[in-house]
Amino acid sequence: MPKIQYTTPDGTTGEVELDQERMTVGRADDNNIVIPDGSVSSRHAEITFDGSAWTLTDTGSTNGTKVGGERVETVNLDSTGAFTLGSVECVFLGDGGGSAGRGASAVAAARSSSRSSTASSSGGSYSSQPYDRSRRTGFGPHKKEKDSSRAMLILLGVLGLAACGAAAFMAMKMGA
Repeated sequence: MPKIQYTTPDGTTGEVELDQERMTVGRADDNNIVIPDGSVSSRHAEITFDGSAWTLTDTGSTNGTKVGGERVETVNLDSTGAFTLGSVECVFLGDGGGSAGRGASAVAAARSSSRSSTASSSGGSYSSQPYDRSRRTGFGPHKKEKDSSRAMLILLGVLGLAACGAAAFMAMKMGA
């Protein structure tokens, strides 16, 4: 079964089997693949299987997905190869050719190739597409709608407090 192995900058490692045709990847607990690192967005990417090939698609993450140091939007996962989610180094270990059994040696080889090569000269382990910033969703200014009922409630609260204060003042005056 294909797997994703990852290593965070602080040295935490993990390995996850790809056992569904669609899996979400991110820092939030409700993802299928949870990577506990601040450089990974809450909903960073999605991994899909179309029956013949695995594809990782960045879902508008803040720190991006990179292959060979180049930011990409989509990564066509091959039998083995490296990519980066934020600052987390990842390796895809596919079914073919016994690559899943190579474990640590495949991770080390993929890490060294991802540090020293670019997406266009990475030896063809991935085909990638340039990152399209117009598809980015995530952090940024959000327009907040005005809520007139909230303002009315605040005004009524202030008037109620003023009425209570006036009633207490009058009660004290009458008692004196």
